[in-house]
Amino acid sequence: MSHHILEVKDLVFSYPDTTPALNGVSFRITHGEAVGIVGANGAGKSTLLMHLTGCLFPGAGSVRIGDHVLTRQNLNQVRSRVGMIFQDPDDQLFMPTVFDDVAFGPLNQGVPAEEIETIVERALETVGALHLKTRPPYKLSGGEKRRVAIATVLAMSPDILIMDEPSTGLDPQARRQLIALLKTFEHTKIIATHDLDLVLDLCGRTIILHQGTVAADGNTHAIFADEKLLLDNHLEKPLSMQGVQNDVGATVTQKAAGCRAIRVD
Repeated sequence: MSHHILEVKDLVFSYPDTTPALNGVSFRITHGEAVGIVGANGAGKSTLLMHLTGCLFPGAGSVRIGDHVLTRQNLNQVRSRVGMIFQDPDDQLFMPTVFDDVAFGPLNQGVPAEEIETIVERALETVGALHLKTRPPYKLSGGEKRRVAIATVLAMSPDILIMDEPSTGLDPQARRQLIALLKTFEHTKIIATHDLDLVLDLCGRTIILHQGTVAADGNTHAIFADEKLLLDNHLEKPLSMQGVQNDVGATVTQKAAGCRAIRVD
């Protein structure tokens, strides 16, 4: 399944003001992998994602999606293989109704009108949002918007899902629902995020970016257990790996220890 492969080779990019953003980034992601891209602010995560979707083109090096090296000439062909889910769902939802938003991509791909309803309903059903199809997007909750944004991408049948901070702005329940949903997808998944617990839940492999270079690439648990590596790259262990024992032997997180819950009725 070569069309599921994504390969970045010696990628170099600087912004017009000469600010360097990526400096020799290389990695290869194969069919069905779920890979977390993590790093401090300014590490190059967003710039990298923009290269993977053809929003930016490298000063040197290459991005290959399947059998094609990404160029301006084959951009539309390559983008049909890759679905991008933005950090802010409002950047992705702009039509009068949810149905219209999910239909927008397939219609622009030239899918016959008589097939659109089936495609839209299947995508919405996959994310548990079929009941929202007649709703205006601006009336949805944050979690509902996230589900619909994912449906807009699924409707175009991509091989690779790329997500930028997918848990941003979600309450704990919506975040858990998102993680459960993403676990059901067999797509190749690339998730750039500061939410290391989400990466721990979803990604068997993690790439750390630091100042535009790959500082580490390997098993997620091994990387997150390496305290010196995390410290050197301005990261902290996921909360779920910061366990300490309390007086009765129950495991609590270091962040939560010492906090007091207040109930508001």
